[in-house]
Amino acid sequence: MEIAIKLALKGAGKVSPNPMVGAVIVKNGVIIGKGYHKAYGQNHAEVNAFESCVTDPAGADMYVTLEPCCHFGKTPPCTGRIIREKIKRVFIGSGDPSPHAAGKGIVQLKNAGIEVVTGVCEKECTILNAAFLKFATKKTPLIVIKAAVSADGCMAADSGDSKWITNEKSRKYSHRLRSFYDAVLVGKNTVINDDPELTVRHVKGRNPVRIVLDSRLEIPSSEKVFDGTSETIVISSNSADNKTAETFLKDRGITVLKVDMKDGFLDLKTAFMLLGERKITSVMAEGGGTIHSYLLNNRIADRLNLFTAPVLIGSGKRFFSGSDFSSVDSSIWLDIIDIKHFGDDIFTDAFLRYRD
Repeated sequence: MEIAIKLALKGAGKVSPNPMVGAVIVKNGVIIGKGYHKAYGQNHAEVNAFESCVTDPAGADMYVTLEPCCHFGKTPPCTGRIIREKIKRVFIGSGDPSPHAAGKGIVQLKNAGIEVVTGVCEKECTILNAAFLKFATKKTPLIVIKAAVSADGCMAADSGDSKWITNEKSRKYSHRLRSFYDAVLVGKNTVINDDPELTVRHVKGRNPVRIVLDSRLEIPSSEKVFDGTSETIVISSNSADNKTAETFLKDRGITVLKVDMKDGFLDLKTAFMLLGERKITSVMAEGGGTIHSYLLNNRIADRLNLFTAPVLIGSGKRFFSGSDFSSVDSSIWLDIIDIKHFGDDIFTDAFLRYRD
């Protein structure tokens, strides 16, 4: 299953809104076939594993990171192929909660006389497809906060200077993360102050959809996010009355989604529902601190990707502030997924655990 997980990760940034899936076929203790879901609309992992087999898979075991599909979509159901190939046992990492699946694939395999073992490396397989699993059940994207901070939690100095807190290795990995997620989100001030491209440049990978929060449609048309390099969505307020800017954006092929204001801020819960309708399953919020704080204080963010550099800034611009926690115990806790070192920088990947 560990091999299947590594295979599945090869599909990162290519298969959404489908899940990342890897499959390994073992016969008499020897791997005879391996495969993964390579791109949306193409063969699923199980089929690619069968196509790679070096010998007859009849009587073999299959290890697959997600419950095999049992419905017709862009491709035929994988359960049918598993049954026809006379697989003896299927080991499954995590279940598929989608309405068309939800255990139906497992039942179909069992009814065909195939032994099914579930929950193999379940935690790892669930982390692998965190975005897909949330989207399948709630129809909204996984929201990931990404920030590069000093050791005392600052994104920038009081002057606004933030280049560069983290090192080149960290910045390269942050671009790799961009290629994994469906979309990257920033606020108006980040666009105006930094004029970011929000594309993948330091590694190979797809550009994410660029999402910009601009409640009054005030961002100058010359900014790079409007250059047509990749799809851009502007989220604005229903009360915004700037027809000139709106016409410019739409003429450039840029989508404008409008939501109400709530407590002086764009209603992002509604905005993320609208993004879900567009099949966006994951959003990486890159800043700034006001957006991060809103997402955390309103319990909207699901995950944190935090780069921490060995520097103290002091009274700079913090990536998270304004909470009203009455105690440490009632604060937001991190369920650590992974910790990496990039030179002297520390990268923390964690799910966010909110307490009442």
